[in-house]
Amino acid sequence: MTKQSHCIAGSITAGCFSTLLGHPLDTIKVHQQTNPRLSNGSSLLDVARLLARGDPSRLFRGMGPPMANQILMNSVMFTVFDVVKDAVAKNCSGGTGTISGENSSAMVAGLFSGFATACLSTPADWIKIQAQISLSNDDNGGGIGKRRSTTTSSRHDVASILRHGVMRDGIFPFFTQTLYRGHVANLGREGVFTMVYLGLYDRISAAVKARRRHDDGNNGIYGDHDQTLGTGTVVAISSSTGACAW
Repeated sequence: MTKQSHCIAGSITAGCFSTLLGHPLDTIKVHQQTNPRLSNGSSLLDVARLLARGDPSRLFRGMGPPMANQILMNSVMFTVFDVVKDAVAKNCSGGTGTISGENSSAMVAGLFSGFATACLSTPADWIKIQAQISLSNDDNGGGIGKRRSTTTSSRHDVASILRHGVMRDGIFPFFTQTLYRGHVANLGREGVFTMVYLGLYDRISAAVKARRRHDDGNNGIYGDHDQTLGTGTVVAISSSTGACAW
């Protein structure tokens, strides 16, 4: 496998695992933001119990789109990043191999990579949120213990949400407008996040490898015998750059 393939495979695995763990918390967050009864002073534990009462799987409602999006988004993100980075590095005024040229190419590549992933994350987030806020509709008027209506409960899965949207808005308006509501804001968010995250990660990783080569040279060890970063180093760099991006 190539370096790019390793990055894509690793990021997809990590993304899917983080989605599996974090989606219940995301459902709670969306429910607190959209349900007036839970917007004031509700603790995280109370909301979790409220949502999970009778059917814990409700906390995972809407997880399909972001899970699938992790596979597509990470593949697109790293592919676009590498392509744009190489193109900018070859054409920037600093030329290839210069510090300024490499820094510029990494940041620009991260920005365009974020724009590309936003085209996938905007509709995926819309579908996810529709499934999550259907919890409020389930509980409308009488709380968790009351019987859910057949009409509301039939709109929890992705196919039903899409079908309902198409019937309500029409095919073309739904897929070109409804699914992309808030897309401009998401472009800005994803662009800045990925620019900082991948840009900094790329430059810090390069600096660590350069330092390793320098230390190896001082010890009489030459050549690119091992330029693979250790797991601890990768975790430290990715977590710190991710925190900076957020």
